[in-house]
Amino acid sequence: MDWYAHSGTEGDTRDWQGLRDHLVAVAKLAAEMARPFGLERAAFVAGLFHDLGKYNPDFQRILAGANVRVDHSTAGAQILKQLATGPDAAVAELIAYAILGHHAGLPDRSNDTDGCFNIRMERPVALDSVWQDELHPDVSGLVPAMMRNLPADRSERDFALSFMGRMIFSCLVDADFKDTEGFYISLGKTKADRAWTPLADLLDDFLARFDAHIARFGKAEGDLNRLRSDILRSVRGGADQQPGLFTLTVPTGGGKTLASLGFALDHARRHGHRRIIYAIPFTEAWIETNRPQISSVAIVSPPSRRRGSKR
Repeated sequence: MDWYAHSGTEGDTRDWQGLRDHLVAVAKLAAEMARPFGLERAAFVAGLFHDLGKYNPDFQRILAGANVRVDHSTAGAQILKQLATGPDAAVAELIAYAILGHHAGLPDRSNDTDGCFNIRMERPVALDSVWQDELHPDVSGLVPAMMRNLPADRSERDFALSFMGRMIFSCLVDADFKDTEGFYISLGKTKADRAWTPLADLLDDFLARFDAHIARFGKAEGDLNRLRSDILRSVRGGADQQPGLFTLTVPTGGGKTLASLGFALDHARRHGHRRIIYAIPFTEAWIETNRPQISSVAIVSPPSRRRGSKR
């Protein structure tokens, strides 16, 4: 039996994407994306196991048009967790979260719903054993070097591990999307615009626009505006620091958005970063229901990516 990840021409499997081809391609692409921050091994394994549930005859029937339901994103998490031993087991659990959520988003640990981590990891799954012969998986060596330098404080360590899991998740989702997209582009079924101008070529203009926007406020007058000006000056003054994790805790109305953007632009130019990613939660609903007095902005600055990186 041949195993497929995605269908092509209906009734003719000659242009369908092989499942092993997809898993290996996603694994390699995810690893390349994760290499700049030292998680390439974990990202590779995430890619290799993410669609393991498609080694289910019922999923292959779906590709052929059958109206059945198959959970294909749980089996890989379960199998990986079973195979990993010793120190690798902790990293395998982070990878399992990414695999479970690569279509629906990272699950909660336990919230008594069918979608939570604990319940899904106990859900019965059906796999053909051929996956072992096709993939020959090696799940050793998952612990990255950065885990030797985790903070001693438990809350800081937990945050570091949580963030590590999110980076693995991001690489897996992006790699899966890009490989699937590439397959359908090859069939002429979709098009993609990836001819983006490099950030380095845009930074001078972005910074000029930013500075012009700030200049519109004129001389800071009044206690609040002077504080906002001091915050902006202080934050931008730290842009020469080495890449890492930076947090900014300022009362609501203190100008965090502009200050963090100014820092990101200055920091990207100083260290040659290729991306500025601004993530905003459900701000309006959250503010309306919670009315926070204090809010924070976290800026993550990974090491500069090597020339030629695809991420």
